[in-house]
Amino acid sequence: MADAYIGPETRSRARKRILAEHFLKVYGKDLKDFDKEGEEQLRKVEESQKWTPYTLSNAMWMVASIAVFYYTDFAIAVRVDPRINRLWFNVGVVLVAVNIAIGFYFVVICSWIRKIHTDDWEKHMPAAIPIATVAFIGGAVCLNVGLWPVWSILTPFILFTLFMGVVVLISLLPNF
Repeated sequence: MADAYIGPETRSRARKRILAEHFLKVYGKDLKDFDKEGEEQLRKVEESQKWTPYTLSNAMWMVASIAVFYYTDFAIAVRVDPRINRLWFNVGVVLVAVNIAIGFYFVVICSWIRKIHTDDWEKHMPAAIPIATVAFIGGAVCLNVGLWPVWSILTPFILFTLFMGVVVLISLLPNF
């Protein structure tokens, strides 16, 4: 029975062979330079579509974030509004700060200073990414609960818009 087992590699090769045979039946066997032409076209498409952070969607997130920050008086409300549940808010701020500290460690110290590739981050410090994920989710929940008395149902939308503005702002930083 053990000899009858077909591993995933064998199945994958068989699928590729069947697809290739079907392709040759449909398009014929006179495709000597097909791969070279396809590679050239793919390279041209990839060169024309270089990634840039300066897009319309990023600009819209920045504008929306600035508008939300300004029109909700976010900075003033966070500092002095008595309706804020300070316990939940402060716990949320600490959890988000933990998340930011882990991100700073990976991006600035590991990537820029120590030149550790992003694929090796998890090998370098395996517990950091799960901790950052839990801290972010917990921080988001705590901030929503803490700020709910001020903006009620709009609180998640306000926080998400501000979060996206910060993410876009970070994406605009130079890549060293």
